[in-house]
Amino acid sequence: MFFKFFSYPIKFLMLYGYGALFVWSVLEGEIGLMLAGWMASEHLVFSYQKIILVAAIGALLGDIATFSFGRLFKNKARFWLEKHPDKKAQVRRFIDKYGEFVIVFERFVYGTHIPVLLTFGMSGYPLLKFLLFDLIGIILWAITFVSIGYYFGKEAVSIILIIQKNIVLVLFFLIIFVILWKK
Repeated sequence: MFFKFFSYPIKFLMLYGYGALFVWSVLEGEIGLMLAGWMASEHLVFSYQKIILVAAIGALLGDIATFSFGRLFKNKARFWLEKHPDKKAQVRRFIDKYGEFVIVFERFVYGTHIPVLLTFGMSGYPLLKFLLFDLIGIILWAITFVSIGYYFGKEAVSIILIIQKNIVLVLFFLIIFVILWKK
């Protein structure tokens, strides 16, 4: 099942190597980092250190773009945040509780990445300070997910797939429960 589900991403990484990993890291990255880490452990295409370097550069450029969007287009960023009030509230709670250190760990909390970057960009937060905290978070993120793939390989990706499938199942039953409860 592992190879069937990930055949296209693996082929994409094998065919385009670090370029594919770079693009994947700008956009998202966790699955790509784990697959590249696993491939490095199998001595296919990638090396552990280069994966981290390429992923860090890609993620940093993506984060700078999102942060800058929040800074340069405050009204559009605010409009996007208003369309996602739950994410906006979650990010506000995190910022109130942890302050600027949210920038370091936001990549590890599902659904907070873009709202955090937009919020800090809109706030006029200093760019150099943002880059420092963001780079720390990116390096921790890259090392974590590359290491998971490298040391636990396809078992790690399989576990993530199981979790994702169960989340969909839980959400399905939750939606049915809410629909029935409202009647």
